[in-house]
This record gives sequence, C-alpha cells and structure tokens, in this order.
Amino acid sequence: MIVLGVQKNHNSSVALFNKEELIYFNQEERLSKIKKYSGFPFLCIDEIKKLNIEIDAIVFTGYDTIDVPFIFSYLNYIKLINKNEKIFSFFKSHHLIHAVKSFFNSKFKDAIVIVSDERGSSYNLTNGYMGVETTSVFHINENSIKTIYKKIFTHSKIDKDIKVNCNIDYLTTDIIPLSIDNNTIFEISNNRDMANFYSNITEHCGFEEGEEGKLMGLSAYGKYNENIEKIINSNDFLIDNTGKLNIFKYSKLKDKEIFKDLSYMTQRKFEKDYLKLVKKNIESNFSKNLILTGGTALNVVNNYKIKNNFKNINLFVEPLCGDEGNSIGAAQLYLRYFNNINEFKPFVNLYIGNKYSYNFKLKSNEISFKNVDIKYVTNLLLNGNIIALYQGKAEAGPRALGNRSLLLDPRINNGKDIMNDVKKREFFRPFACSILKEKINEWFDMAGLEESPFMMYAVNALNGVKEKINSVIHEDNTCRVQTVSKKDNVVLYNILKEFDKNTKVPILMHTSFNLSKKPLVETPEDAIDTLRNSKLEYLYFSDINELIYIKNN
Repeated sequence: MIVLGVQKNHNSSVALFNKEELIYFNQEERLSKIKKYSGFPFLCIDEIKKLNIEIDAIVFTGYDTIDVPFIFSYLNYIKLINKNEKIFSFFKSHHLIHAVKSFFNSKFKDAIVIVSDERGSSYNLTNGYMGVETTSVFHINENSIKTIYKKIFTHSKIDKDIKVNCNIDYLTTDIIPLSIDNNTIFEISNNRDMANFYSNITEHCGFEEGEEGKLMGLSAYGKYNENIEKIINSNDFLIDNTGKLNIFKYSKLKDKEIFKDLSYMTQRKFEKDYLKLVKKNIESNFSKNLILTGGTALNVVNNYKIKNNFKNINLFVEPLCGDEGNSIGAAQLYLRYFNNINEFKPFVNLYIGNKYSYNFKLKSNEISFKNVDIKYVTNLLLNGNIIALYQGKAEAGPRALGNRSLLLDPRINNGKDIMNDVKKREFFRPFACSILKEKINEWFDMAGLEESPFMMYAVNALNGVKEKINSVIHEDNTCRVQTVSKKDNVVLYNILKEFDKNTKVPILMHTSFNLSKKPLVETPEDAIDTLRNSKLEYLYFSDINELIYIKNN
C-alpha cells in the first residue's frame, strides 16, 4: 500500500509511505527557496512524479480542504493519478493530524497530546460566525483517539448559548473518523489564545510573521514590568479584528526601548498559561505520558520549564511539530483507519529529506582539498574558522542537526557576534550547541532528560559553564542543546570527539546552514552558492571527504 500525504497550506510538504515505512519526505521551501512557503507543494509533487512509483492513495490536509476538485484536476493533468487511485481529504483535521503524527513518533502506548498553534481548522458557530481551533487536547492510545478539549477563537461577540455547530462540522460527514463526542469540552473565546497572542506581540515588536523565535530570544534581555503586565492582561488589549495590538490606547508600547520588557512579559505570560493547561490535564490522570506539538512546541524555553515542573511524567516534544510534519500525519491517519496499521517505523533521526550527488563545478578562484579527514576539519575549528558541514540527507523541520550545519568554537568570546554577522541576524539571537551525549550532565542541568537529540529544550548551564563557552550560553544562562551519539551522526560525533581531545570541551556552537530569511541549503550547489554570497569560507562535504575554500572579498 503506497500512500502519499500532502500538506498544502502553511509549511507545505509531501510524505510517501509504503505501509508503515516513510520512504520519501520533502518540504516545498527547500525547493522553492521561499522560507515557510505557504501554498500547494507543486515542486515536491514534481519530485514524487520523478520517482515513477504507483500510488494507491493520496491524502490531503491543510487548515480546511475545500479546494480538492482543483487539486484532483491538477494531479490528473500531470498524470500523477489514474482512475484506480483514491483521492482522500481530511476535513477540519489540522490539530488531529498534528496529534496523531506526534503520538506515533513518541513510541508511547497512550498519551495526553497538547496541540497549540496560531490557528488550525475553522468551525461554524451557532451564532452564524466562524471560529478557528487554537489549542486542542487529545487522549490517544492504540485503540482510540478522543478529543478532551478544544479552544476556539472567534472575532464575534460571546454569549452563554454560543456553541460549535457539530451538525454542520462533524455529524453530517463521514470523511473523517470522529474524535469528538459529547464529552469534548469546547471553550469559545474572543480573547486571543497563547500562540496568536505571542504572534501578535512578535509582529508589534517589528518582527515578521513566523519569527516568534526572535521574540523568545529577546525576552532573555527583559525584566518584570508591572505596567506591561497590567496592559497585556487587560481584556481589550487585543480587540482589533485585524489581529493588531490596540497601541493607540496603549501608546507607551510604541517605545522601542521597552520591547525587551514586553518580550519578557509575553514569554512569562505564555509560560504561565501553558503550565496551567498542562497541570489541569495531568491532574485529570488520563495518562502519565505527555506530548507537546503544534508551533508552540518550538518554544524551547517553555519546554524545559514544563519538564522541570513535571519531572515525574514522561515528556515527548515532537521535533516535527510545525505544519511541515502534517503530510506525514495525514498519511499515517489514513493508514491507521483504512489499513489497520497501528505502528509505524519510528524516526531514528530526522535525516529524512533528499540526498544529492556531488556534481558541482567550482570557479577558478575556488579551491578544493581532497581526502580531508576529521583532524584537518577540527584544526580549522581550533583556529577560529566557521565550518559549514554538509552530508547525507537533509534534516526535516526547522532545526539543523549536523547534515546542513555551521560549526564554530564556542570558547571564542565574541563568537555569537561573529556568527550573527555572517548569518545577518540580530545581535540578541542566541545559538545552539552540539555536545557529546555522554558528557551532557557535566555541563548542563537536564531536569531528568536523558538526551536532547532534536534541540527541543533550552536547558540551564551549570555553574562555571558560561565562562568556558560564553558564545553559546544565552543571557538567561540557557542553551538549546543537541546531544550527539555515534549512532545519531557519526561525522558530527567524531568532530566533537576530536575537538574535546584537544580542548577538554566536548561542545561546538551549532546553527543552521542558511542565511537570514532563507531556508536550509538543499543541494551541494546551494551550499557552494551560500559561500559565494556570504562571509563563510570553508565547506566540508564529509560524504566525499572534500573541503571547499572560497576566500572572502
């Protein structure tokens, strides 16, 4: 059974399954070069067509799936489908698919799954208006999926009789297996939920849509501000239907000098609200296993605090928590309900993107060194150089994990400034680190976590660590860490091992191989072009043991 899952809205992607095994995945942004591409993944579909595989079913997901006739016509036009194939669309299932995908990836047998993002599927309300899901809580086990709670945001006025019109949205359709029943609690509100509140503040601070990570980074430079707390907790702070702040009433928030405190207080409110949600559901005793997913699960500061506050629960933060992972979830949900597949081959790592051959051509002023080993690369790092590491399949999702990465000696005092300058990023943005898994507890407080292979936690540095690796420890004494074992990534592991041998520091600054506002590099040619158009000079193709050097002008 070959099933193609397609995420067709925000962060569009495709995923191809052969029964329980994922055999192909890609994100449209990697091919279009448009970061966080929103739309139909035409280029990814072209790549699927090149595979020349007979597909049994195509499953679409997005926020809502009303444009299926157009999609069917397009796929028929490019001859990707024939009359024997099934075209299937999950209706109003955005959060459900987030939840299902994360559950299968977690390896739990049962779990509470919290899905929180800026917006999901839309719902008809009994007052004639529409609402969108912003937070959902599920209880999932091997036999059932139940929606415990769902928060719906609407611009309309709220009265005591307003409800979700289930007769329209669910009960009259057999397209989606029902996960909502009479026990599901709906909370309908015109107060902005955690994610869209955070996004609104992000944009007010001058960042673009989708740049919530910048606000999280800036928050470490702020402090408690009682006046801001009163403002952001007021009922009419976010009353503008366009989603903008009511800054005419609260004109003091126009002052850029106060953005640090505003960021701090926003992060603080987000953490408080999220903690309350987790506490309520954990105390309901549905399960001791907790999964976090949706866009808010990228808030690595909050993830760590959740783990610190609930050390007795088993916590899994989904690394593909953004919408790019929903093509995988759509295919899995279809296979679960229509082919009785209840277990999928787990992701050992996230290196599930494309792999390319090395057919690049260099210019006359560009130098190639053959047969380069780990010691040579490590010596370049020891001499203060940034090394671009390119190998194997591309990482899925927003995090570079050693296959499309930039590395730097973390002991360099101004290393953060150097890397921010190269990547054309703001001064306040922190950097992650990669560390030998077996050494993690000598440097960081992991709050009971055994590992962090996907960089989903910003953990506290132990006493004295910041003085040793200042470049990767943020203003609040935290660092987003990637634990690396030989099984995870043998090349990165060996570089860390060699660096540790020379310095007694088993750590490297680690950031994604891209420039500001660009997606991760995809092909070897993309990697070389990034060197040509930046201050980067060294690129290591570890698959072929070749080092590229392009001198900066």
